[in-house]
Amino acid sequence: MKNIFFNFFLFISVLGFSQTNYIDSVVKEMEKVSLEQQIEMALTIPYDKIVARTDVAETIFLNLAKKKAEIQPLNLAKIYDKLALVNYFLGNFDKRTDYNLKAIKIYEEIGDEVLLGNAYGGLGYSFRTRDIEKAMYYMRKAIFLLEKNQDFVGLNPTYDNFGVLQETAGNIDSAIYYYNLALDLKITQKDSIGIPFALGHLAGAFALKNNFEKAKAYLEEAYIIRTKRNDVYGIAETSVQFADFYYSQGKYAEAADWFRKSYEKAIENNYVHLAQYASSYLAACLEKTNQPNEAINYLKIAHNLQDSLLNEKSNKAIAQLEIQYETEKKEKQLIEQEVIITKEQLRVRQRNYTLIGLALVIIFIIILGVYIYKQQKFKQQKLIEENRLKDELAKVTLQNELHEERIRISRDLHDNIGSQLTFIISSVDNMGYLFKTADEKLRDKLHGIADFSRTTITQLRDTIWALNKDEISFEDLKSRLYNYIETAKIVKENIAFNFEVDVQQKISFNAIEGVNIYRIVQEAINNSLKYSAATTINVLLKEEQGKLILKIEDDGIGFNINEVKLGNGLDNMKNRATSIKARFNIDSTPEKGTTILLEMQIK
Repeated sequence: MKNIFFNFFLFISVLGFSQTNYIDSVVKEMEKVSLEQQIEMALTIPYDKIVARTDVAETIFLNLAKKKAEIQPLNLAKIYDKLALVNYFLGNFDKRTDYNLKAIKIYEEIGDEVLLGNAYGGLGYSFRTRDIEKAMYYMRKAIFLLEKNQDFVGLNPTYDNFGVLQETAGNIDSAIYYYNLALDLKITQKDSIGIPFALGHLAGAFALKNNFEKAKAYLEEAYIIRTKRNDVYGIAETSVQFADFYYSQGKYAEAADWFRKSYEKAIENNYVHLAQYASSYLAACLEKTNQPNEAINYLKIAHNLQDSLLNEKSNKAIAQLEIQYETEKKEKQLIEQEVIITKEQLRVRQRNYTLIGLALVIIFIIILGVYIYKQQKFKQQKLIEENRLKDELAKVTLQNELHEERIRISRDLHDNIGSQLTFIISSVDNMGYLFKTADEKLRDKLHGIADFSRTTITQLRDTIWALNKDEISFEDLKSRLYNYIETAKIVKENIAFNFEVDVQQKISFNAIEGVNIYRIVQEAINNSLKYSAATTINVLLKEEQGKLILKIEDDGIGFNINEVKLGNGLDNMKNRATSIKARFNIDSTPEKGTTILLEMQIK
């Protein structure tokens, strides 16, 4: 189901228009005051102002951090906290982590458990897309310290963020529990800005549980609160959430109404990114409700808005290059003039007027020749550069078209085949209910069809996951394998699963390599569960001599490879390994278990 939460960073970017004057005025005021007053002004800049102008905010806090020898430890730690926040929104994960750890070290030294808890919360949340286990670890430390010290102000966002981690890990009920804790605190603290955010989180969680009625109720409550506050940003956000909510259910007419509201609000407030998003999806809704003329109109609007965003960035870059070029040109002209003057002065002292005239003619001819030569060379270089830029633009255009096509295919798979499989599961479950009195063989057959359909949906989701990515990071693959093994643990409680990873360097795969490795692990574990009667299954991923080693072993009954005909499952694993140029080996001994080994060269 399409995520009903519109990307928060999009709203951050459009809000930047209204925040520019504030943060620029802070910078000007800081130039007039003492260091102590500068620190106080910087640390009181509101959260929304910081994230709206992260480039300026980073400069402010970096300049203060350079004077760390003159700053008290507590204030220095708070500055590092702000730098961690800024680098989070700039996408600099390593810098974010480094500043978090610097702040944490200071808080530990001065013994401030409240600020330490909040710092752990920020560090944990930053790991949510890279290492969910580490994210959970730091977030639990944060909650422990904040609950211990009854810091309800700090627990307010920490509960909310921990709910997001639980939702990311697939623990929807746990996510709802922490969202509710956060909502209760926001209500107690009369946090009128934060309450709608918590309601939006709850709406998303209940939508994932297919409880659309409850999700809608939370969205309506958030919309009422934001409308009463005349919260322009909040109204825009909730409008998009409503539109995505209806779109995900295939209610395109209702979605179109909300996308239209969002588009009009965005145009009214110059939210160009939001207007482009809303108009593009409004066009899709109109097309699906047989309104082709209006759909084409909004599609043109979306394309024009996208072009205006690209032009804005391009114009800024061109203006900067023009300034740089003009500066270099003036410096060059000054140097050339100085050279000519110096040469003329020397010739005046050494030669008579006749020789000076002749020398000037010769110099003129030389300069003219050099000028013509350089002009020709410059034109050639310019032509080469233009051709290179055209080639690069063509490549980028092709990559964008391919990416859009993958997204379209994955959306079609999700919306069409996914919904049809869900209908089959529902129908089979209903038939099982109708045939309660039927013989056990028929009921087992119906359950088998339903289980097969659920497995197919899971595999379809894995395929969509791979389609949506140009490349798959090792961390992403590890997280995917971890979730799969956790699911297997729940299904087979009598089997001990061990998942060990020993990989130091950053590795990435293309979509074909990533999905084939995932499928090999999946097939190996399925075979072990079905046939081996194992009590322990070990999965090992390690890096060794420039190779990625994947090892799946069990302590089951094993088999004699020479006597047993290999089935489709093992053949499929071999074929997948061959397709990604990996070495594949099966080693099995009766009563001693089976080991599957995959070796792949790291690129």
